[in-house]
Amino acid sequence: MNQLHSLTNKSTITQDKLLTCIRELQKPGPVYTPAPLIQQIPHLIRYRKGDPADAHELLIALINDTSESISQIFQGQMSSTVQCSHCNKTTTTTDNTQDISLHIAMDSSTSLEEKLYDFFQPETLEGENTYWCDTCQESCRATKTLSYTHIPTILIVHLKRLILGKKIQNHTPFDTTLEMEPYMTPGHAVSQKMKLIGIISHQETKEHGHYVAITNRGNEWTSYNDAITTQTTLTHLHQSQACVLMYRKMEKPRQNGRKMTSFRGGMAKLGAGVDNELGGSAPHQCR
Repeated sequence: MNQLHSLTNKSTITQDKLLTCIRELQKPGPVYTPAPLIQQIPHLIRYRKGDPADAHELLIALINDTSESISQIFQGQMSSTVQCSHCNKTTTTTDNTQDISLHIAMDSSTSLEEKLYDFFQPETLEGENTYWCDTCQESCRATKTLSYTHIPTILIVHLKRLILGKKIQNHTPFDTTLEMEPYMTPGHAVSQKMKLIGIISHQETKEHGHYVAITNRGNEWTSYNDAITTQTTLTHLHQSQACVLMYRKMEKPRQNGRKMTSFRGGMAKLGAGVDNELGGSAPHQCR
């Protein structure tokens, strides 16, 4: 009971400090170093100062430890449908999801849309991955298909650039808009056009480098590189080696537009401030 109380108390402290930082980040001004949040990083992920850091892991931890109203913005629902090839019985399960993690082949530079298409293609379950069918009461060959039943307001796409300790340098072309309708569950398929609002990229190598955030406001793109904030171009954006991309639904209630713009800009400054405090060019990893 005492251990449960301790964990709950730590979670509450993290949430309070995170929300305090977000309120500060929403104010106009230069890059902000979120010292109260940095102190909580060891409680969010397994991290010690000087160790390699993972922007994607920290981002998901921050979302999970923020208020429920904010975490809901990033939460979607994905269904997994498995059909037994022997009896043709179909089983469907639905789970909450906060992101999509896509593999990057070392010998390919396929686009983000091609990677998404491959991710949602039916997968054959056989061999060591054979499906246990409750109807047949034996292991059977089956087909598994993933699809979205609900697209989150902000979709996080994670590109997995580390394989066996090696960073994959291949560039992944991406568009500033995504059409997610092809990946919706039948019966839920409606136009789900998404607009790119920001990326996190990793510069230099996995041994020596750091993360840079680029966010969008209106027609302008802003780069947050440690304490340096500069306006950038679409050309530079598309040349970036993205690790994380964030897309937002284009259909959005007007009254929430200002708050969302402020929030995403704040999260970008947060990323720049955290990276600067952790040492800027100290070793980081992107996976």
